[in-house]
Formats: sequence, structure tokens, C-alpha cells
Amino acid sequence: MTALTVNGDPHPFSEGLTIADIIDQKKYSFPLKTVFVNGTRIPKEEWPTHVLRAGDVVDVLHMMSGG
Repeated sequence: MTALTVNGDPHPFSEGLTIADIIDQKKYSFPLKTVFVNGTRIPKEEWPTHVLRAGDVVDVLHMMSGG
């Protein structure tokens, strides 16, 4: 099975898979997050339309606020 990597772990790949799909499948519910695909930050407004490719490396980072 072809896969991609999400936060260092293998994740199944399927045609048409988007960043928004990954966030939903992984149940990443924290409010402040940023996403990088192959080292490039992807703006939040592009998550529903950014289609991933087999072999992509996706990093979803939880941003923390505070002082």
C-alpha cells in the first residue's frame, strides 16, 4: 500500500486526499495549528483543496499561546 508520512508516522494514501481530510482522520482538534507539506507551510484556507501525493511528508504542528 502506498503511504505518506504524517507527523513521522506512516498514513494510508488515497487519491484526492487533502490536508483537511488528514486533520479529520487524525482527529486533530486543537484550535491553533499549522501544516507543512514537504517543508512548505500551507495556508489554512488551502487545506480543503490541497491534494496530497503519495510519499508526501505532512507535519501538523500544534501552536501554543501563553507567556
